[in-house]
Amino acid sequence: MFSWDPTQYHQYGGLRLRPALDLLAQVDHRNPKLVYDVGTGGGEMARLMAQRWPEATVVGTDTSVEMLGKAAATPSRVKWKQHDVQNWGPTDSPDIIYSNAVLHWVPEHDSLLIRLVDSLAPGGVLAIQMPLSWGEPSHRLMREVLATAGADGAPLGSVELRSRMGRCPVGEPAHYHRLLSPVVDTVEIWTTRYLQVLEGPDPVLEWVKGTALRPVLDELTGAELESFLERYRREVRSAYEQGPDGTTLFPFPRLFIVAHK
Repeated sequence: MFSWDPTQYHQYGGLRLRPALDLLAQVDHRNPKLVYDVGTGGGEMARLMAQRWPEATVVGTDTSVEMLGKAAATPSRVKWKQHDVQNWGPTDSPDIIYSNAVLHWVPEHDSLLIRLVDSLAPGGVLAIQMPLSWGEPSHRLMREVLATAGADGAPLGSVELRSRMGRCPVGEPAHYHRLLSPVVDTVEIWTTRYLQVLEGPDPVLEWVKGTALRPVLDELTGAELESFLERYRREVRSAYEQGPDGTTLFPFPRLFIVAHK
């Protein structure tokens, strides 16, 4: 697993929270006793859940020690635990499992989704949000630059890195409906395409440095990393031109799933 940089991630923290808040708004459970925020990051959503359901035990889990450290730095009654989501499963039956922008990092996550549903208490809710950014210019250009930005047009990084970056991590909405509808009472699936208004120089590059570019930043070093960033910066500036007011418009498509057991 690659590393996370809480400072870089939270550079656009308010905008990143928009889909997370929209997902939580659709979680309908009157009186949960046990709530998990899987991939809690800085813990903002877990703390909101603790406020919304004051009688519930709220647990925020993450693979990143750095992110959990940031989460724990803000006083709350949330319990913080380090878990690898790929192999994670609650020992007790939670009433709510909430996961914002996490499960797309798990290859072939269908079996994980079924396992999470199975772990829910009767009447429980599984709420998931995943990005649909793989086909966007920001992500397409990552793959193209990795493939061609080395010496004499050679690829950069390992075959494993290029394979990981080249694999679309999220299926079509209909795929998840077919997967989940046989094992839950109801499942709601929808997509939203946000238009984020970013400020500052190279804001799209700074945005993806906090998320999708993490595997590249972890593996490439020295001249390879410099070559990648120089080329990628140039390409992404062209794809997302800065407007006359100094802002850059950044489309941000997301997939939402709320399933009731």
